[in-house]
Amino acid sequence: MNKIKIIAGIFLILTSFTFTSCENEPIDSAINLDDFGGGGGGTTTGTFKVDYDGQTFVATVTQAIVNNDYIAITGLKSATGEFFQITIPNGTVGTYTWADFDGTSNLLGLAYAPGNGANGYIGASDQTGEFANLLTYTDTAEVNIISINSSSHKITGTFKFTGARFGGTSGNTVETKVFTNGQFNLTYTENNTSPSNNSFFAKLNGLTFNPTNIDGIKNGGNISLIGRRGSVENIGLFVPDNIAPGTYDISFGGIYTGTYVLNNTGEGVYGGDPGSITITTHDIANKRIVGTFNFEGTSFFNTTVFNVTEGTFDITYQ
Repeated sequence: MNKIKIIAGIFLILTSFTFTSCENEPIDSAINLDDFGGGGGGTTTGTFKVDYDGQTFVATVTQAIVNNDYIAITGLKSATGEFFQITIPNGTVGTYTWADFDGTSNLLGLAYAPGNGANGYIGASDQTGEFANLLTYTDTAEVNIISINSSSHKITGTFKFTGARFGGTSGNTVETKVFTNGQFNLTYTENNTSPSNNSFFAKLNGLTFNPTNIDGIKNGGNISLIGRRGSVENIGLFVPDNIAPGTYDISFGGIYTGTYVLNNTGEGVYGGDPGSITITTHDIANKRIVGTFNFEGTSFFNTTVFNVTEGTFDITYQ
């Protein structure tokens, strides 16, 4: 049971910031997106909505990334901090369920984070993996990518899933939430876009780690600082959004955390413990944070250790 809880917590990190790769066909550019309806898109506009608990969630901030390796879609309600994340290890039109993936190296990512620090709900297979042993969980996941137009950079689709999380006073009660009638119509980019003046550096087991993407995201009372190399591998830091200059201990599951993500499986995530982060400057008004860090990345599932040293960052977050 504890192993499932760990994977559930890790999965939200993976779906928020990392993606998988696979070989596939090029994006289809011949579909007329106007047949689907809806509005425009981008990082601040677009249509993303889904029903649950007798209400309709309508995102106020959206993001879509589409390329030959993956599709990643996010819908955020800025007033509450709650958001949905959909990731597919494929970049083509089609209908996807958990039966299309092996559940280990290839993951269909479906997650809902309630905001305000509450535990998130994730969708997973009920046939393989840890969730196969939960009698109270039935997988209903289906993501239908209706169209991808590479000329107008628009993507449309529908989705549904049943999310699960652990709750109760003991933390061992399985709670589920059913999400239906999900739909999106968004403008997409082919990769993450982060401010050009952002910087992120570290050494990983003594070797230079040069990220291809650097992102800072404020959500749910926290700031996430991510340096990603390629489609999945990344080093991440997570701190309170009101953090003041000073030095803080990094620990797995603590207030100040660090992670090294090697791949998108539970076994590929290494939590920082012990470690430390020093904030030298935090300009809350302009959303700029500067500091240094180091930590020792370890896993619950193997004895491999990744030493992250000489870390520095200078990031304007969103």
